[in-house]
Amino acid sequence: MVVIQQHEHSLTLIDLNPKYPHDEHVYDDEKDLISHQVFQRPCNRCDQKITFFHRYHYKCNQCDYLLHKSCSELPITLEHASHPTHTLSLFQNESQQKCHVCECNILKKQLCYYCSPCTLNICLNCGKNEAHHNTIYHPSHRHPLIPTNREILAMCDACGIKHNGVYYHCITCFLPFIHRDCVFSSKRLLIQEGTCDKFFHTHPLILTFGFPKVHQQAKFYPRCRVCNKSFSDKENLWLYKCEKCRYYAHFGCACLRSETSKSGKFNSYHSLFDGLIARKLYHNFSTNCCIQFMLVFRVFLNLFINPFFIFLTANPLLV
Repeated sequence: MVVIQQHEHSLTLIDLNPKYPHDEHVYDDEKDLISHQVFQRPCNRCDQKITFFHRYHYKCNQCDYLLHKSCSELPITLEHASHPTHTLSLFQNESQQKCHVCECNILKKQLCYYCSPCTLNICLNCGKNEAHHNTIYHPSHRHPLIPTNREILAMCDACGIKHNGVYYHCITCFLPFIHRDCVFSSKRLLIQEGTCDKFFHTHPLILTFGFPKVHQQAKFYPRCRVCNKSFSDKENLWLYKCEKCRYYAHFGCACLRSETSKSGKFNSYHSLFDGLIARKLYHNFSTNCCIQFMLVFRVFLNLFINPFFIFLTANPLLV
């Protein structure tokens, strides 16, 4: 177990998303904010990434020390009703352990409260409400989102596919319900990176959180450039788009590559991807066959038909 200590220098609170929850209308074309959106640094307390979606973090004024705001709010020591004998200390777990209270698994590198004399662990959920600790501020929704405390099988409101895993949801209005892999998807994406170079577009596509029918009508009902299907029945689902070129792709179609998610979230799209590639190969095969047939037919004309007509023209009495 690695004991967590207070940092010796003063810390400054940084807000990566000051326009929240109105950032969707502000950030799309502002290049000076790209550095905020792609910000990813490890927290020096929990070792997890600090991202744009966490919004707040603390930065040391004298050294390269960073903290999630939620991590900084965790007390270093804890008095817990389940273990009144000793005071618990905040530790980083070095191997998988079980929580003394709820008996859930505390994974390696996770923070927990630990009693050294009793070798007893208490997870953050039982100690100080881990759901609040993992709160994110996502531009798709006006309220903060928290994760479910266990993996569940549910329909994702971002991609429209049923998946097993951790979901983020709003405790204010109880919507939306977004899979963890979707909620941390890149704001900007090159379609060639998302589809293993099977599709190409010059400009990065912007992640958009819905495509209302009014906007579809104004764009003459465009189709997805990957699967060639419409967006008419998916107006509330996310998509990637380039407005300059009117290039649109379903969120799932733009992220077809298998390595996008280590949890296997996009396995549901593999059959679609295979079908798209098969149709493309079939089209190429059919085109090549037609070209080869025309070449053979032209050779046939040159070798047999044309000399026959030349012979008849030279001998009019045979006609």
